[in-house]
Amino acid sequence: MIETNRLILRPMTQDDLEDFYDIFKSEQVGRFVHRMSHEAAERYFEKKKKSEPNPYSFAVVLKENNKMIGTCGVKLNKDNNCGELSYVFNADYWNKGYCTEACKAVVKYCFIEGGMHRIEADCFEDNYASTKILQEKLLMNYEGSIKNYAFNEATQKITAFKFFGITKEEYLKKCI
Repeated sequence: MIETNRLILRPMTQDDLEDFYDIFKSEQVGRFVHRMSHEAAERYFEKKKKSEPNPYSFAVVLKENNKMIGTCGVKLNKDNNCGELSYVFNADYWNKGYCTEACKAVVKYCFIEGGMHRIEADCFEDNYASTKILQEKLLMNYEGSIKNYAFNEATQKITAFKFFGITKEEYLKKCI
């Protein structure tokens, strides 16, 4: 568990299903990640029960009311001791600094407690909010774009992706 000023980051539980579904049913969120039906969310939780837990994956919960407003985590590549940051937040909580607060805490945790040597992330080229978080708030390096990289279900177009990364050494110099 990780605690910040306004948030608690903890493992996701079955009690988070409805809040999780609220995030993934949103058309706004669906512009950047796959939308989910309630049945798909239930299947996700069933699959999650049977899989090995990721110690770097968290439900992001508001301290004030214990509502899960997002997920944030790093998928570890054990072979290279690096990870890929991902996050998704309920659109009702965008532009309030929650994503930045959670991501900063998770990145710090992965470098300091997890001993990772590099964290990377990507986003759709037109996801300006994520670009700002990754580059300006987390101080990750822009490492390039790949044109026609992935199909965006919401726009029904093949879209470019931007890639970002930061090493532990860079993080310690820039952020601590």
